[in-house]
This record gives sequence, structure tokens and C-alpha cells, in this order.
Amino acid sequence: MLRRPVPRSASQRTVGQDCRTGILLDTETTSLDHAKDEIIGLGMVKFD
Repeated sequence: MLRRPVPRSASQRTVGQDCRTGILLDTETTSLDHAKDEIIGLGMVKFD
């Protein structure tokens, strides 16, 4: 990541609307070969 994500205010739900939670996942690896390379970083952002 080149810059840190800025938290946003929660939006207002409409009555009767379901709220779901998700996670944006970013991985950083040493290369693209999954057989020999390793994950060196994980970044996660939770959102509704």
C-alpha cells in the first residue's frame, strides 16, 4: 500500500435492509510462484 486507508463514517441503513460485513484482503508475496515463495505481508480492511 502506498498510503493508509482513511476510515469512513458508517452509512445509515434503511429500515428492513440487511447489513453485511466484508473484508478487503491484500497479500504481499516474495514472487508469483506459490510452490516456493512466501507471503510476507497481509493487509485487511473491514467494511459494512
